[in-house]
Amino acid sequence: MSHANEIFWPELHPDAMPAHFNDYAQRLLAEGDSWFAWAYLGFDVSPSLLTELRFGRRTATLCYACSGDTSGDMARMSMSAGFKQEFSARRFDAVLLSGGGNDLFDALARGHILRPAGGGDPADPASYFDTVALDTLKAYVTSNYAQILAWRRLPSSLNKSTPVLLHTYDYPMPRPSPAEAFGLPAAGPWLLPALQAVGAPAALRFEIIRRIADDMLGCVRALHDPAAGIYVVDTCGTLTPASPAATGGDADWANEIHPNAAGYARLAARFKPQLAAFGVF
Repeated sequence: MSHANEIFWPELHPDAMPAHFNDYAQRLLAEGDSWFAWAYLGFDVSPSLLTELRFGRRTATLCYACSGDTSGDMARMSMSAGFKQEFSARRFDAVLLSGGGNDLFDALARGHILRPAGGGDPADPASYFDTVALDTLKAYVTSNYAQILAWRRLPSSLNKSTPVLLHTYDYPMPRPSPAEAFGLPAAGPWLLPALQAVGAPAALRFEIIRRIADDMLGCVRALHDPAAGIYVVDTCGTLTPASPAATGGDADWANEIHPNAAGYARLAARFKPQLAAFGVF
């Protein structure tokens, strides 16, 4: 029998929390961004990677993820006090983290990474981004993850040996497709306006973003350390890119930066072997 992942929101919906977590064969703890939840609206209004996970045993996930959160948000006590406390409150079978994507999107939107080709070759995608700025961003994300991962090792933690699973996202197609909630535009697009602002040619936009994402996500891949119980699932290249002209859902994508249910299901399939290796199946 296949069981849906039963997701609970300790902060948003404390009244819906189950009375006894011991009734679940498997317990997961999750923190992250919109790839795990559209939680800033108070509840999930779209599929996520977590909703597409299915298990052979009843599984409960305590989710602290919130749409728009950066790794910096996740590392701040003003945002993540509840998540931090969970490490000492109960024992989990795995911890799932989704972070870094919004750090990149925010930096791009604020003009910190993209630049006009200027004196560079306008036909070379590398002419449109600043590698020094990318290195600064990677150092920032790395330091935030170090803070988050340190909570697992606190003296009071019941999860010092609990495995942690991270992921690397995928390559979004820059296009005029905002995220929607209840059929209305809610946020974005994120990438297309930033690329247009620096004069990046349409033919190069996807490759520019692909190279930037690959470079930036190197700091997440570098966290992979099985000896410390930290694992990174490299999900890049899993999804079929959308058409650059598509203004709504297309291929595996619901909008410019979020997969649709089918896309999240493909990503969840990449998670399953690693979760099974933890004994979560």
